[in-house]
Amino acid sequence: MFKPLRTLKFIWSIALVAMTLLACSSKSEENKQRFEDIQPKRTQTNKKTLAKQDTLAPYLLKYTNDSVGLNVEAIEVDARAHFLDRFPHPKGQYPTHFVLREGKKSTYVGEWKFKDSNTRINALFNWLDHYGPNTQQLEWFERQKISKENVLILINSTSILEINSAGSINRKLWERYQRYSYPSDSIRIIIEQRAGQSCRWTKPKMPKQ
Repeated sequence: MFKPLRTLKFIWSIALVAMTLLACSSKSEENKQRFEDIQPKRTQTNKKTLAKQDTLAPYLLKYTNDSVGLNVEAIEVDARAHFLDRFPHPKGQYPTHFVLREGKKSTYVGEWKFKDSNTRINALFNWLDHYGPNTQQLEWFERQKISKENVLILINSTSILEINSAGSINRKLWERYQRYSYPSDSIRIIIEQRAGQSCRWTKPKMPKQ
């Protein structure tokens, strides 16, 4: 008389265990899928970071070369637009803007190349009429304050190099960088300003041929 009832209870017990196991399996599979959804994104981010580092490595090497002697620990792209970006540049030689880091010190470096000296002269005089974030006018060879930071500008035969930093700028090292990296693009005029002072304009002696 009681056998059918016991059998029914036994069947329900088996069914309950099966349902529990199925629920656990589904939850485990769901967690696994969620983890897999996240994992490729992390891998992709790491790949992008490594690719960026690889892309900038040749530029970092230019500044840290033993023949130059600049102390740079890291390099980053500065994406801000610059007045000189609007002028034509030789094919494949785009303007570069970087932030070089050494400990807590950061230095902005911008380089612009032009197809010839006439293009460089035109770009320079337009820039001097609209210099800096306040677009102030810089008078030719006049001593005046041009920035709150330290500034060094190398005006070369067919290029312009600008360095800005809250810390000190080693002029001799940057002159060495220019001469070593671009030996045929000689320095014509140097504009240098220490923070809080007026800028100085100098013409370096041309090397003997």
